[in-house]
Amino acid sequence: MFGQFVSVSPCPTCAGEGTVIREPCPKCQGDGRVRAEKTIEINVPAGVADHHYLTMRGQGVPGPRNGPAGDLIAVLDIAPDPRFERHGDDLVFDLPVSFSQAALGADVAVPTPYGDAMLRIPPGTQTGAVYRLRGKGLPRVGEGGRGDLHVRVHVWTPTKLTAEQRALLEQLAKVEGAPPAGESAGKKLWEQLRQAFGS
Repeated sequence: MFGQFVSVSPCPTCAGEGTVIREPCPKCQGDGRVRAEKTIEINVPAGVADHHYLTMRGQGVPGPRNGPAGDLIAVLDIAPDPRFERHGDDLVFDLPVSFSQAALGADVAVPTPYGDAMLRIPPGTQTGAVYRLRGKGLPRVGEGGRGDLHVRVHVWTPTKLTAEQRALLEQLAKVEGAPPAGESAGKKLWEQLRQAFGS
């Protein structure tokens, strides 16, 4: 009336392998493998980002009874460089300059992943100005070439003045005049960043 019910399961003796080891190894109990650890070296390509992963074929856990080994997945945890902000292959570096350097211009050494590079600060540079050093960013993985390094200028204001510095600044205050009226520095900075990153 209700038909037939058939239950299929592997052999409880050989677990479906078709063979039985009568005298199993005391270490592996006939499985052909034991738990152990080993260290391997991997080649990390230049320019990879955090949480990227690399697949090492055949470096995973071996299969039972001389079966093929699986793969090892290495998830990368990239330590940040406190000097830079990363945006893909591009880097951003905040460069503090003195008021005299911003007003008169200067040649300043800027750190890059490949050593220091010289950047010319033109006279009249404002806080928030962004200058691009092409090819000084990170390598592009699988594409060739490098990103850019964007140098963001911040005019440094001293918090403690000597008597001589105060006297000179007071003389400057008498002749420098009022700042020009116009759009806010925040809007200028946002526009410069958009132009720098091509958005």
